[in-house]
Amino acid sequence: MIFSFTGGLFAQNTFLVACADGRTAVLVDPGAAAPSALAAAKAKGLSVEAILLTHAHLDHIERVAFAKRETGAPVHLHPADRPVWDDAITRAATFGVPFEPPEPPDADLVAGATLAFGGSEFRVAFAPGHAPGHVIFVSTTEPVALVGDVIFQGSIGRTDLPGGDYRTLMESIRSQVLVLPHETRLYPGHGPETTVGAEARANPFVAPLYAGHFA
Repeated sequence: MIFSFTGGLFAQNTFLVACADGRTAVLVDPGAAAPSALAAAKAKGLSVEAILLTHAHLDHIERVAFAKRETGAPVHLHPADRPVWDDAITRAATFGVPFEPPEPPDADLVAGATLAFGGSEFRVAFAPGHAPGHVIFVSTTEPVALVGDVIFQGSIGRTDLPGGDYRTLMESIRSQVLVLPHETRLYPGHGPETTVGAEARANPFVAPLYAGHFA
């Protein structure tokens, strides 16, 4: 089961994923709402065993230091996003967002690898374009994917930040998102959840891709 918590200047979604064993959880993209997510984990009797990052933009790592301190869980990030991680303190100053710089990530995410926690498994899919080391987490047992800022309900991630590239993002959507079953629920970094089928049909950025035309 996936629980969503939204907060902060950028209305970013932090996710608490309750694993199959009913005791274990993972925290995905601990932004401003991370304290609410961890309070929910405590109330549900869940032990957070890992902190997974789709990418390292400020709004997605805003409360990583807090989450690591509270849980002791290792932080996982794709190494291609380490420059973005290192730049977060500058971004925080630019936006006037209080930010506690976290310690370096504990583990590198590897494209194609499978992460297993509490009887649940997620495949790491490399999906750059919004950020150079962006990944998505695709459940191997349920029609679910945590997609960060690759795709949203009716929109796509921005590509005007350092390391962003529009054509790379569109290729990531084509090769990593649209290939999933249409019933797959997509949990994005901002806004409501959606499905692959809904975005293939109605997302104005994505529909041409699904029809075979590169936008």
